[in-house]
Order: sequence, then structure tokens, then C-alpha cells
Amino acid sequence: MTDAARSTTTQAALELAEEFIRAVEAKDFDAVARTLSPNARQLFMHSGRTRTAEDIANIVSSRKKGFCVADLKGKADIMDYYSALFRKFTPLIWRNHEWTVSDKGQVFFSGNGDMAVTWNQKPYRNNYVTRFDVENGQIVKMAEYADAFMYSRLGVRPNGAEFRSLIRAIGRMVNPWQSATSGS
Repeated sequence: MTDAARSTTTQAALELAEEFIRAVEAKDFDAVARTLSPNARQLFMHSGRTRTAEDIANIVSSRKKGFCVADLKGKADIMDYYSALFRKFTPLIWRNHEWTVSDKGQVFFSGNGDMAVTWNQKPYRNNYVTRFDVENGQIVKMAEYADAFMYSRLGVRPNGAEFRSLIRAIGRMVNPWQSATSGS
């Protein structure tokens, strides 16, 4: 692939990831769905190191890795998750959007959550770094790094897709062909 083609591909991936984030913040279910491949995956990687520029650089460069605590498999599960997320949080936004493209051409988003639990208005302000893998104009994988314990302390109930993703993450811990720490 030429540098020009790589640049065009990377720019398209960046634009698609930006579209995804805007759709989630707008709680636009259909727009989120349009960005995803039918076989997409979303991994939730626990990391207490997503706050500083150095933390973000360490994730982007793969010097630091999270620990997989949830593994959504397929567009249907991902959309079930976002349907529940849209109900659980009002507002559902990130502040301080920053976008990074790694040396490998991977697209990363970082932002500070500024959310509240819908039914009790308990604030939720986690820091996120998300890697987007894009192929053929659709998101095929997202690896979201954040403090999973902060989310779990909110006491929001997992729906069916979330529960299956938790079980799948446990499987990653014991499966020799999948990594629980790489976001792959």
C-alpha cells in the first residue's frame, strides 16, 4: 500500500470513528448501527491508566495493556449494549475529545466521560481511550480502555448482551488462543 493510499484509508477510518462517537453522544441508534460490521466486536479493557497524556501514549504504543472484562461479539450484541446504555445514562457525552493515529495507522479516541445515571443522577466521570479497527468502511473491532471498577460501582444492572460479554471475557482468561490483556 502506498503512503497516499494508507493516508486515505487512515483518514476514512478516523472519520468513521468520529461518526460513531457523535452517534453515541446523540443516542442515535440507527447511526451507530450504520458504522458497524455485522461481525464487529467490542472489548472492554480495564485500565486505571487512562487519565494523562502519558497514559494515553502508553496505550496507543501498546506499552501498556488493559485486562479484558467484557467482550461483545457481533453487531446484534453491540447494539443491545448501546440500547441499554442510552437508557442508563443522561447525558451520555465525552468532554475533551482527542484523536490519535498510531504509527501502525490505528485510530484512537480519548475523552472524559461526563455522564449521569438516568434514574438517580449519580455522576459518572470515567476516562476513556478507545481503539477503532476499521475494514471496508465499517468498524470491525473497538477496544475500550477505562476503569471498569468505576462503572461497576454505579450499580447499574447488565442486560443480556452485557452479561454474555462478561462470561465471554472469563473465557478469554482460560482460552490459550485468545488474550485477556491485548485488546485483540
